This record gives sequence, C-alpha cells and structure tokens, in this order.
Amino acid sequence: MKLFVTDIDDTLSVGEAVSEEVKSACARLKNNGWEIMIATGRTFGTARRHMEAASATQPAILYDGARVMDMRGKEIRSFLFDFSLATKLLDFLWTLPAEIQVAGDEIIHCRESDVETDRFYREAQVPVYHIAAPLISGPVYRIGLWLKPENFSFIEDKVRTAFGDFAEVVSGGTEFLDILPKGVSKGSALEFCVSNLPKRPDIIVAAGDHKNDLTMLRRADVAAIPSNAAEALLPLADIVMPKAAENGISVLIRHILSPDFFPENKPPDKKKRPLVL
Repeated sequence: MKLFVTDIDDTLSVGEAVSEEVKSACARLKNNGWEIMIATGRTFGTARRHMEAASATQPAILYDGARVMDMRGKEIRSFLFDFSLATKLLDFLWTLPAEIQVAGDEIIHCRESDVETDRFYREAQVPVYHIAAPLISGPVYRIGLWLKPENFSFIEDKVRTAFGDFAEVVSGGTEFLDILPKGVSKGSALEFCVSNLPKRPDIIVAAGDHKNDLTMLRRADVAAIPSNAAEALLPLADIVMPKAAENGISVLIRHILSPDFFPENKPPDKKKRPLVL
C-alpha cells in the first residue's frame, strides 16, 4: 500500500473550503490505490469536512497528535494532560496577551474575552464553554494560544522556558502556539497509525507547512512542503509545491501519479536540493 498524509491549514486548503481542483486530485489519488490521511491540530468537528473533501481513507491525526479518530469521530488513540500540569499551565497562561483554547473531548474552553476562539468554534458547531478563572474540569488533550505575531517569539520563549521539560511547545502558524503532553506530536501519532496497519506502507508521502509538521515530515519517505512554508521545514523537503492558495496539493498529486515520481525502491536523496514543482 501507499500512504499520503497531509496537514489541513495552508497545505490542503486556505481556511474552511477545499478547492474543487484539490478535491478532484485527492479522488484521483485514492482511485489509484493510495490511502489518504489527514494530520492536523484541529478537532474532529473542525476537520471533518476537510477529511471528506480529501477522500480520506484512514483515521485522522487530530489535536496535533493528541488524538486519532476515525471518519465517524470514534476515538482510536489519545494522550491526555496530567490534570495538575494542565492546571499549572492554564494559571501561567492566564495573564499573557493571547487567547486561550483548552481542548477537551470535542469541546473548547476559553474566556469570554477570547472572541476569535469563540467565533471560530461556534461557527464550526463545536461546543464552547466560557471559564472565568484558570480552573479546568474534564480531560485536556491540548492547550492552544492564539496570539498576535508581534508577541509570538516572546510568549513562545516564556512558555518553553517554564514548561519545556514537561510538555511539548510547538508553533502551528504565525499566530498559533500549541502545548501538548510530553512526547505527543503528529510524528508520534503517524508512527502509531502506521504500526497498526496490516503492513507498513511501501511509501509514505507527507505534506505540511509549519513546525508542528516537522516530526511527521521526518517520518515520511517523501516530505513535501508549500513554497511559503516555515523556513525550518526546508532542510527536510524533498519536494516544494505551490502554496495552498495556488492548489499546491493538486500539483503534488499530479506529480505523484506521474512517471517522474520517485520510484518506490529508490528513496529520494536527502542531500540533494528539493524538487520544485
């Protein structure tokens, strides 16, 4: 079997709509015998339509690796924060200039003042509960921060210094910082998914655009990134495709299905410059 794994935001699509061109390309890939998997920081509720649009055939990696769920939303695997650590994190983050998103079991906790978080999840029909103090009830899979780009480096350094030994701190874009249980990532979730397949894929192609995709790209046989991806991903890239706004995934799939694609028994030479599509 052959496996194609893709991030959603700024890789598969820009925002909530997957273009018809990309949908058609994913369908062609599936019809040519490829298995398709989504790997995202999103919840199931906010990723479900993208999974359908991409003709996904395998369970999705969600919450940046903290959950794996099938197409019906049934949990296959999860990692939760230790309750005391999650409480300490929330207390530390409470006064920082950022919106707070606490991801529970397909619900989001945020403050009433976290207006963009509230709007996004309510529009996606994900239940949102307001918290008036840094207290958490129920399971916590992920804590996210939505912040202004000019504050990003300062807050990332501050959180990493305080909690980097106890949790994973990773950026998922220029405005989003994810905090996950230690050892949790898209890459570790991908390894779990692959280990539970009837046989290991003959080839794994992964596509992503930001630092939360690094571990996933490292585990792939072929790593593809959009032309506007975070600079940190370039050393891992075997292929550079057009950005999501230019339907880069469809260009990548066209190459994968062409005679020019890397032969399965001859992995790409990581020392060479990436192929630019």
